[in-house]
Amino acid sequence: MVLSVPGNFAGTVSGETSLTFSWDPVEGASQYYAALTNAYDETSVGDPVFVTESSVTFEGLEKGFSYVCRVRAIGGMEYSEFLVSDAVYLPDPEYESFKMPASEDEHGLTLAFPGAEGGGMHVTGGRGGAVIHVTNTNDSGEGSLREALNTSGSRTVVFDVAGRIDLQSELRISEGNLTIAGQTAPGQGICISGYPVAVDADNVIIRFLRFRLGDVNAASAAVTDTLASVYGHYRDGIIIDHCSMSWGLDGCASFYANTDFTMQWCMVYEALNNPVSSAGAGLHGMGGIWGGKNASFHHNLLAHNGNGSPRLDCPDMYGDHLSTHRGNVDIRNNVIYNWGSNSMYGGEDGSFNVIDNYFKPGPASEEAAWFVDAWWYSPEYSSGTDYPDIHVSGNWHSGNYASAINSDNSQGVVWRDQSQYGENPSHSLQTEPFKILADDATACYMTAHSAEDAFTAVTGYAGASLVRDNADTRVASEAMNANSSASGSNGSTGGLIDSQTDAGGWQEYSATSDELTAVTDTDGDGMPDAFETEYSLDPSNASDASSMTLDNHGRYTNLEMYLHWLVRDIVSAQGVNGTYTEL
Repeated sequence: MVLSVPGNFAGTVSGETSLTFSWDPVEGASQYYAALTNAYDETSVGDPVFVTESSVTFEGLEKGFSYVCRVRAIGGMEYSEFLVSDAVYLPDPEYESFKMPASEDEHGLTLAFPGAEGGGMHVTGGRGGAVIHVTNTNDSGEGSLREALNTSGSRTVVFDVAGRIDLQSELRISEGNLTIAGQTAPGQGICISGYPVAVDADNVIIRFLRFRLGDVNAASAAVTDTLASVYGHYRDGIIIDHCSMSWGLDGCASFYANTDFTMQWCMVYEALNNPVSSAGAGLHGMGGIWGGKNASFHHNLLAHNGNGSPRLDCPDMYGDHLSTHRGNVDIRNNVIYNWGSNSMYGGEDGSFNVIDNYFKPGPASEEAAWFVDAWWYSPEYSSGTDYPDIHVSGNWHSGNYASAINSDNSQGVVWRDQSQYGENPSHSLQTEPFKILADDATACYMTAHSAEDAFTAVTGYAGASLVRDNADTRVASEAMNANSSASGSNGSTGGLIDSQTDAGGWQEYSATSDELTAVTDTDGDGMPDAFETEYSLDPSNASDASSMTLDNHGRYTNLEMYLHWLVRDIVSAQGVNGTYTEL
């Protein structure tokens, strides 16, 4: 006969490194076969055991993993079917203190960093390379950010100081395999001002920095997207996370014609609407131009921009890179507040997902009862032949005049009549979202929210939010409360500004003596002595930064775990009510 399957099978934690599984005795059974596997990778843990009692204890287990037990009853030549337990987690307080995203542990993915999502989530940046300390806020020279960025080879840039880096010329990132860890700065962190920052390299990670261009050096500058606060085109493998971009002369954050790209959890606001100190003065106020191939723009706050929130790119912007660097773009879970003359528009000949974004008109907003103003031709670039292919779903518009498009998002795409340039082409919406695949092959994910939940998460955690400065705090509050406090000095109103001085200008960024002491790093490995001591590393041994002793799953170096530890509370909290979703 076949024996009955053991009933009431359950596992419990019975010690710091042990689990006990128990079940009801089976009539006719003389012993039980039990085997343990690691639920994370399904590998066997030790050898199977035979016991005569209706329980078994496995000892000497590695903490921080979940385990599954398989058991069957045996009686002579008879035996039962296997019974498989639910996974039982053996706690590891040290690992749990890092608050690693559970979804990533379940998938077993090694990402750019814990919390990296979208098309750029798989880039490696400076992993395993040198550590370079920024020790001053000078424009150039020894210890400067410029010197660190001009260094070749894989490297992670950390900051020993807080303050404003007032550039004397454009700062161009031309050497890739780079991680810029702005969250390492003590006190109130880092702000970069004066000239644009250009991302002109592959495999780059930028986190927790502020880019606030301003108008003081632009008296003779021509207004192009190279006068954005930060921008990048024609590159591969970039992720920009929790940065704040504002006060650009013609754009705050323009990223298009890049492949495997993500801009996530950033604040993009107060592009100078009618700057008086630019040779091309006139109405600009562009939040940014967005596009690319396998490119993701998610959980960003765009606010107080006269137009281009965002401007979707067009073919002529790509030059010789059109066939290699233009493809699917995913725009999801962004908050677009207080646009001026237009919000999201353009997209000639492109392919875009516009999903679960929150549109909120403000004091400067013209009534725009749409989510996308789709163009087939750009008169500025003399470019385009077809309307964009668009998938639109889940978006929310809080304007009373636009309530109809919330229940039927298909009505939220306006196909602009441009018959003055030729016959308007045909158009239709895509029923399914376009796929985002890194290298056109590797699945990409993000923690997706409803539009309403995205509004709460983005206003709470976007930007350089480890320590929000005055400008970020003000703008997030204004987006939440549907108001504005700044007025332009050259005619702009309703929260649109013409100079950074209209919004109070640059604040001072500083660190206390205690905050400076806290980042003391004797061995220069990027991890402060206090952190190394707390986690049983050696403050005098720089080699432990590249070891992987802190990540139970062997994905991230100890240095990368420290970089995550600094912002773990933000990464954990911002995902509440979200669902890890394949793009």
